[in-house]
Amino acid sequence: MALIPPSGRRRSRSLFAAATAGLLAPALSGCALFAQPRPTPVGGASLAPAGSVGYVVCPDAVTPVELATHTAEAPIPLPISGTPEQGDFAIATSPDGRWAYVVTAEGSGARSQQPAAEASGPTTSAAPAPPPSPSSTGGSPQPPTRVGAQNVVIPIDLVAQRAGRPIDIPGQGGTHAVVVLPGGRTVLAASGSTVVPVDVATRRLGTPIDLGAGRTVFGMALDPVSTTVYVLVAGGIVPVDTAGDTTGATIPTGLAVSSVNSPHGIAVTEDGSTIYVVGQGPPDYGGRVLPITTADGTVGVPASFDNYGISDPAALAVEPDGSALSVVDSANNWVNPLPVASFADPPTPVRLPPQGTGGPTSGTEHPTDIVLGPQGFGAFVVVGFDAVLPYDPGSETFGRAIPVCTGASSMAVAPSP
Repeated sequence: MALIPPSGRRRSRSLFAAATAGLLAPALSGCALFAQPRPTPVGGASLAPAGSVGYVVCPDAVTPVELATHTAEAPIPLPISGTPEQGDFAIATSPDGRWAYVVTAEGSGARSQQPAAEASGPTTSAAPAPPPSPSSTGGSPQPPTRVGAQNVVIPIDLVAQRAGRPIDIPGQGGTHAVVVLPGGRTVLAASGSTVVPVDVATRRLGTPIDLGAGRTVFGMALDPVSTTVYVLVAGGIVPVDTAGDTTGATIPTGLAVSSVNSPHGIAVTEDGSTIYVVGQGPPDYGGRVLPITTADGTVGVPASFDNYGISDPAALAVEPDGSALSVVDSANNWVNPLPVASFADPPTPVRLPPQGTGGPTSGTEHPTDIVLGPQGFGAFVVVGFDAVLPYDPGSETFGRAIPVCTGASSMAVAPSP
């Protein structure tokens, strides 16, 4: 298979939006993924914070953060049992801010004897709501117990600020990444070495895309101008064409993924021209950022942080105009500024401010994720496993730490629904 569909690189955003009506149809034959009409929007007041919101995921909850005021709201509990390993959970939001989706793993033992309340709050857009639980429609109730761990996708109604019943997905192993395809109806969830398509309107699953034994998915990034999803595995990137349910040839990176699992160890520029991947690489396995040209899969010369000691880059964010990157280093508690114009010679890292002890911002201080807010909002670093630090890339300064749920791993940004 060609790395990129021949016409994909020249496809306009409007054509891409139209083309998504057929995404994953072969993979989900029999599931009628795009056949059902969307539910009629329902009016009503939203419980979501106003303005742009960051949603920070932890083992048992999601904390909404008002980006304009740097205020954390009440956490949204996740209806699962057990505690997944650190980094074994990720979050993504629909383009309209109406829904969030968490991929995670339920621990060993029983789920609550009562099924989780369905996320069925008022709807303010055409994004689909998960259907009622079987017990409310005359079917069999959700089984009250489960043996062993189970990977799941949890839909969260951001209008009602409430998590719905988990959707079981196949596969064993890490659940490190999740993305929402354009249109908001299909979610791709990482489950070990497979990518599982989920129709979030019907809760039906498509055919898993198996990457092969030992190729655990550590991150996924959508190409904004084609139907390709780039899947990060140790040592490489696997392009997946969602329109044809096919995988392209693996692009070797030679990079080991960070010891801190983050879904944002891979990013694609807004024009779709370049993929950036972070990790540790040869010759001495120091911190690296690797650029890859999407048109032909050419791997460029990496940026190295060796001049500043041992580093373990966990995640990166790319400025909308593609002029610069910000990379968080979990080994040294740094943000590494990386202007594209001087890519081969990164400037001095910016050290994170020390966190308090014994309070809501205490912890290991190691950053696990970085995301950009809307224009003018700067960046936000998930750090200390229970705090978010506002960061201004222009002035290289930090705001006051925002306490969030304990065990924070990653963050997604969405408009208020």
